[in-house]
Amino acid sequence: MASLSFKRLFPMRPFKKMPGAIKLLPALFLPFLLIIVLPTPIASAVEPIKIGLLGPPPNEAENGFKPYLWGAEIAAAEVNAKEGKQGIQFLLAIRRGGFSRERELKDLQEFMVEERIHFLLGHVGQESILPIARTVQDQKIPFLVFPVDFLEGGSSGKEPPNLFWFSPSPEAFQRAAVRTVAQFSENRFFLLARGSASGRGLAKYFWETLRRLKPEAVSAGELFLSDQETNYEASVQAILSSKAEVCLSHLGGKEWIRFSKTAKPKNYFKKIVHFELESAHQEILAALQKEGPEGVWGINTFPFWFLEGRETQDFVNKYRSKTGRYPGINALSGYGSVYALLETMKKAASFESAKVMEALGGLSFPTPVGALNIRKTDRRALWPIWCGVSKIVSNYPFPILKELKALGPDSFLPPTGQAETLADTPSKETAK
Repeated sequence: MASLSFKRLFPMRPFKKMPGAIKLLPALFLPFLLIIVLPTPIASAVEPIKIGLLGPPPNEAENGFKPYLWGAEIAAAEVNAKEGKQGIQFLLAIRRGGFSRERELKDLQEFMVEERIHFLLGHVGQESILPIARTVQDQKIPFLVFPVDFLEGGSSGKEPPNLFWFSPSPEAFQRAAVRTVAQFSENRFFLLARGSASGRGLAKYFWETLRRLKPEAVSAGELFLSDQETNYEASVQAILSSKAEVCLSHLGGKEWIRFSKTAKPKNYFKKIVHFELESAHQEILAALQKEGPEGVWGINTFPFWFLEGRETQDFVNKYRSKTGRYPGINALSGYGSVYALLETMKKAASFESAKVMEALGGLSFPTPVGALNIRKTDRRALWPIWCGVSKIVSNYPFPILKELKALGPDSFLPPTGQAETLADTPSKETAK
């Protein structure tokens, strides 16, 4: 499949033409004089720093890629406005396509050379992540990735050293879900998941951990669905017939929408306490709008309606002004990835790709959701996440999560060999 690429820079002023690229000057000549006269913490960049931003083929995963791109664009504009006097100007070179076949990876190599790319960001499918990282590994170009399906994007720590995961780990969502339902007063549980390896892995983890955390828990049943399943009438009836009190599911965003629309007319959510791992993604809440069911437990990684910090609200306001929408984790990941590169350049006191790659591990940097840390062991950004229950309110056009339980990243790193206990519960609980 042919790949498409184009570039975005802030502010938009022509510099000089070079093959395959457009260079830009800062808005005024004065900043160049200041760069010469005033000391800077790192050497000034002679040309804009090129960041390659990779996305899926056109018309694929649009609902995920566009927010990611918009978040990155907002961050680049902020960096160029704030850091221009220090000689830092970011240019986003955007390329969309497949990145797993030999021809596609050769095209990517040509793109990297022609555009003189310093760093890579990407919102791509799981099948493309390792091939991309390996393609640019010898050049020591760091690749910060936000997987299209990030709950399938598990890492082992054995990936190429230039690959950095800019998304919560699937294990964090699973652990948060099980620890939350284990504190419910109800005792009869049902598990609903896909028949994939990850779905069956969740089931094994769920039952083993639930019985440790809540010995009195009873299994009311489990059901594994095929990838072709789109009719949820039988699934809803099976759960109701099991006399379960609680159902934990991982269906995925699109399938959750279908399930909830089938279940709601049957008063299912008044009979069952349901926890779906992906029900509270911002894109899903916005898609359901006021038709979304109340009383459903879920996980959110950016509850902006609850976070009151100035940085949070500034980002939400800029994003809404640019897009007319509310931001979710996709937008926050694109935004935060750009700032991670900026902060790492300052930490390394260098624009060189190899030095930035080395400095990314262990980085701590501010974001609208709070400070994030990139863990050295598996090079993953450690995200705080919140569990809560859906509630329709007057000041938002979609359900939001209430009774929020905030779980910090450290909650997901028990010492090796230490069993999970009820003491290993949310780091704090707040309700709003």
